[in-house]
Amino acid sequence: MKADCMKNIKFDQKFIAKIPSYSLYSILFRVAAVSIVGVLAMQFILFLVEPPPEIMDQQPRIKDYLLIIFTFNLLAESNIIVDLILEKYLPIPEKIRLRLAIHTFIGILLIVAVYHLIQLLFPEYRQVGKEVFSPAVAMGLIFVNIISTGLLLVRFMDKWVYAQKRMDELKQEKLKMDYTMLQDQINPHFLFNNLSVLKSLIMYDKESAVNFTQNFTDVYRYVLKSKEDMLVKLKDELKFIDSYISLHKERLGDGLDVQYMFDKGKLDNQIAPLTLQLLVENAIKHNIVSREDPLLIEITVEGDYVFVKNNVQPKESTYSTKTGLTNLIKRYELLSKKRVLVENDEKYFTVKVPLL
Repeated sequence: MKADCMKNIKFDQKFIAKIPSYSLYSILFRVAAVSIVGVLAMQFILFLVEPPPEIMDQQPRIKDYLLIIFTFNLLAESNIIVDLILEKYLPIPEKIRLRLAIHTFIGILLIVAVYHLIQLLFPEYRQVGKEVFSPAVAMGLIFVNIISTGLLLVRFMDKWVYAQKRMDELKQEKLKMDYTMLQDQINPHFLFNNLSVLKSLIMYDKESAVNFTQNFTDVYRYVLKSKEDMLVKLKDELKFIDSYISLHKERLGDGLDVQYMFDKGKLDNQIAPLTLQLLVENAIKHNIVSREDPLLIEITVEGDYVFVKNNVQPKESTYSTKTGLTNLIKRYELLSKKRVLVENDEKYFTVKVPLL
């Protein structure tokens, strides 16, 4: 029921917004409505003013009705023409304030001009009923102007809403493009680091290199698939990161210890794809990993954040493009108002990523 009401409201808005246009249906509807107002205004004047005998002899006064209909429609159509001209030079919404001010000013001038035109066209009525004729004509013109201006305001708001909607669409498209560009930076970064690992395995352990290549193929398939997604479920990312860590365990053995602690109720929450991979990769890349000095990585979920925490034992020299963590922070700036939090107390390095 509520949906039907909303549809009717939207239909009415579209219908009203099209009335000031120059389609045949709109013109006929507009002229008919304004003409009725003009005839009613004329009847009101005749009711209040006692016409002289020479006017009474001119029944049914078709000329008078046609003149009043003409002048009232002249005012209405003049408002619409002004709107079309202003739309060309003062488009919405860029010039919205100036547009309203100018249209209001011109509207007042039009009322005054048409008022004087009616005074010239109906000298008999003006002379006979000075006390009634002028106020009645003025009120009729103001009423017509209110109607035409109201219709223009509806169309005005329709254009403004459309412009705002289009701006929002363009903004979303830009955000998506920016996000895709940032996401694309991950793939070469991921590929470069793992090819370096594969190179080392080929040199020192060819059998492990074969297994690593097979696992790497499965992992990279997920990377290519996730490239099309802005968000993935946490459970899918955890499944992927488990396979990813297995790659490194073939090389690092007991030197790498990864522990998971998370609430199963949060598994359907979403994060940016490859988030955990990037953080695990950074931890391995920038810290000593050996059997004597094992690297402990904890992946936990607390509240609305995923925590990735590792003990700090930095390598003396590590090549870095410095795009990983910065990239992740920028991606989340595009996705959410929640920020990625980074903490480093020199003993533990922790990155808190918001769940979405």
